[in-house]
Amino acid sequence: MVNQTAQQCDRALGSALGVPFYRCVVDRLLERQTSAQADGTAYYPIVPHVYGDEPFGPARDYGQAHELKDILRDYMCDASGPGSAPVRTMTWSYSPAEPCDAAGHDDGSPFVHHAGYLPAGNEMAHLDGRMDEERAMAVCAADERCAGFTHQGERGGERLMQFKSDADGVTLAPGWHAFKKRAHPLDCSSHAIDRRRRAPPVEYRIDVLRESPPVYVAHDFVSAAECDWMVNHTLPRMGPSVVVGGGVSPIRKSYSVNMVPDFDDETHVVTALARRKFAFAREVAGYDELVEGPGQEPINAVYYFNYGDEYRAHCDGECNGNPHRLGGRLATSLSYCIVPEAGGHTLCTRSALKVVPRPRQMLFFGYKRGDGMDNGHTEHSGCALRRGRKWIATMWYRDGVSAERDWSTFKFT
Repeated sequence: MVNQTAQQCDRALGSALGVPFYRCVVDRLLERQTSAQADGTAYYPIVPHVYGDEPFGPARDYGQAHELKDILRDYMCDASGPGSAPVRTMTWSYSPAEPCDAAGHDDGSPFVHHAGYLPAGNEMAHLDGRMDEERAMAVCAADERCAGFTHQGERGGERLMQFKSDADGVTLAPGWHAFKKRAHPLDCSSHAIDRRRRAPPVEYRIDVLRESPPVYVAHDFVSAAECDWMVNHTLPRMGPSVVVGGGVSPIRKSYSVNMVPDFDDETHVVTALARRKFAFAREVAGYDELVEGPGQEPINAVYYFNYGDEYRAHCDGECNGNPHRLGGRLATSLSYCIVPEAGGHTLCTRSALKVVPRPRQMLFFGYKRGDGMDNGHTEHSGCALRRGRKWIATMWYRDGVSAERDWSTFKFT
């Protein structure tokens, strides 16, 4: 009965979802309920709902659960149409920071040193052996599969070097050292720096889907080369996705792996993307308090592969209207590199915003308003995959984190 009513409203409104669609469905179901109660026929039990400024759901005077929202979620996920129209469009100009100005570029050395060790796994044991760091760099540089090496003990002299085919993530530990191969050489000559500084800023077209809490779609935010690198780098390492606190959840069906920005290597694809995302959060969304760097969560690469893979309705941060807590998540962004042929849309389930993604777009939404948190508008869902594949890079943004007190020390989202 609900789906039939939703189809009628969909046709009547010309595939325009959003608040008018929710209101149409609820009003028609209430009318049918009144008529059915009078003549003794079957009906879908429903109470008055709220819309618009309040997230969609039963009015406060009623204790009905959110079953209707979940039914409409499934309907809207599979409905045809272009998605939600923007309330306005704007342009954002971005000029990347000069990488040679950043601390830690190490004068263009082909390797970046970190205090700590590279985690277990991805071993290239045939290269392991006792040697000094200079020799280890030469060995790793000569093998295109080598991403870095790690050793224990003081620097200088020969140590047991352990080589890795993947160098994402460094675990801090006394007496350990890690060396990560740069993705690209960094030219810090005065001519190269001057050429980069004279390059015009990159212009991005931004669709504003909601002003507050903010929802933006940035077009062509990720380059084709960045997408190719991230997809090829992550797919071989993926495993079943987990939720906050660890563990597989029945509401999340996908595969994922983390990508860790190396803020000592400005040539790294993930570092450049992270810096651009944080600049967007500050300059477009107005979250001035956000600072990228060690302490922030990794970027989570997520792959939807099987028919029906999805992420049911959830909130990334607190969305209960409570005061914001330092160290908590403020916002989320999703960058789409592979988009499905059918299904796989992103839907804000309680505000009826729908994003039908295109390759290289970024969806950004924030859930901190003033000193408090959103009260439910940012609940969202990754719609079930129907045909094709979907690959996204998810970033969460936190304030008040640092290398000394990173995101994992806060026991809440």
